[in-house]
Amino acid sequence: MTDRPQVAWTARILTAGTALSALLLGVAFVLSVFDLDGQATLLSTIAVTILLATPAAGLLSTFVELRRAQPTAAVIALAVLALLFAATLVALLTRA
Repeated sequence: MTDRPQVAWTARILTAGTALSALLLGVAFVLSVFDLDGQATLLSTIAVTILLATPAAGLLSTFVELRRAQPTAAVIALAVLALLFAATLVALLTRA
């Protein structure tokens, strides 16, 4: 038995998000080879959205899993999530 907190959900979320986005990108590539560009574009967009959302979901699950065992680390996870949100907001509001 160790003193390390359990972060099983964080690992699952990060693994699943990465694997799912990679799978969808692969399927989108195959669709584009067969000139099914509309479907390929849609799947690529979904895959990239999942890929971009994965770290945010991982940070949120880290907060939930660590909030009792390591409250400082949980607050840091929330702070990083807030910075990620702020950076995204700035990027969206300053688009030309």
